[in-house]
Amino acid sequence: MGYKELKSMTDEKFGAYGVIPNVFLMNGKGPYGHPMSQSYETFNVTKGKTYRFRISNVGTSLSFNFRIQNHKMILVETEGSYTNQITLDSLDVHVGQSYSVLVPADANETAYYIVASPKLLNNAALPGLVGVGLLHYAGCNYTKPLEPFSSGPDPFDIDFSLSQAKSIRWNLTAGAARPNPQGTFNITNVTVSQTFILQASKAEIGGKPRYAVNNVSYYNVNTPLKIADHFVNGSGVYVLDWFPTRSVNAEAAFGVSIVTGIHKSWLEIVFQNNLHTMDSWHLDGFGFHLVGYGNGEWMPGSRNDYNLFDPVVRSTVQVYPGGWSAVYVFLDNPGMWNLRSQHLRNWYLGQELYIRVHNADPNPAKEKPPPENLLLCGIFGESNTPISAPTPVVSLPGFW
Repeated sequence: MGYKELKSMTDEKFGAYGVIPNVFLMNGKGPYGHPMSQSYETFNVTKGKTYRFRISNVGTSLSFNFRIQNHKMILVETEGSYTNQITLDSLDVHVGQSYSVLVPADANETAYYIVASPKLLNNAALPGLVGVGLLHYAGCNYTKPLEPFSSGPDPFDIDFSLSQAKSIRWNLTAGAARPNPQGTFNITNVTVSQTFILQASKAEIGGKPRYAVNNVSYYNVNTPLKIADHFVNGSGVYVLDWFPTRSVNAEAAFGVSIVTGIHKSWLEIVFQNNLHTMDSWHLDGFGFHLVGYGNGEWMPGSRNDYNLFDPVVRSTVQVYPGGWSAVYVFLDNPGMWNLRSQHLRNWYLGQELYIRVHNADPNPAKEKPPPENLLLCGIFGESNTPISAPTPVVSLPGFW
């Protein structure tokens, strides 16, 4: 199924798509022991060796807890960032996230379960939604584990997951490139030029359920934004900076949400989740310096608890139900960048915006100009002449 068809179905049948899958797959294979599984994933290991497992949540709606029966995991990396090496019994992996763990093959030579069970769901009532594979020791005569797999941590225990997330920090001793312009891992001395406080919520617009950011549900236009931007500041396709970068008390409405990000500056983004489900956010073109998590509403005083010394840098950040996550971003990459929920239903139904990072320097090393044979479409399909800027789809008090 193509994304256009899926997006249309999500819009037409809000509750039917992008929420609960039929079954959890592990490397494209069904759960071990499940009647629908024609095959299941098996990893063969030799006692005394250590193996690296790369764990990725490529789903669209559910976080999961990953564990290997009777084995410890040593966390070493997440999304290109070396982490402090912490030993774990299980690991929560949220939508769009990846981790690397080292697993010593030091148990009795038999077969063991590898389990990925969803968070915030009753796993016992939904056995098909537990991904199950096998870890099999070489020379073992057993083709299946002798013991049942454990249920793992309570899937509704947010404090467990939050505490684990806070413990994941950058490994300051690793010999890796420093992402910070100062040539260090920490960001204690940077100056923040902008702050966006983005509140995710559900709303009904035009009789249909939608998702919104600061009470604006993104409206997709037919003209690509980068082409519109090339023909002078939006060319009537969008109006720059009318979108409120902080939550406002207004009725939810559609809008083409484009906001300025200052080139070569530090941006603080606070993701506030007013939903009753887990959320994940991703920004194209940049990494997040993950500086803080918290329960309830973010306040300016929440900055006192930020970790600016060794925050891990990652591409996707989870936001817990009724909580917030804060990140720093260094905007050194010119372009029109999409900031969105990684949960497919949220994204397709309006939980996104764009950050325009502009550098007026014509040096192509900063941002290459469009090719001479640029294909035009949308309002430019028949003419290169920009049209006058319209009134935004929605006008919110104090921001227009």
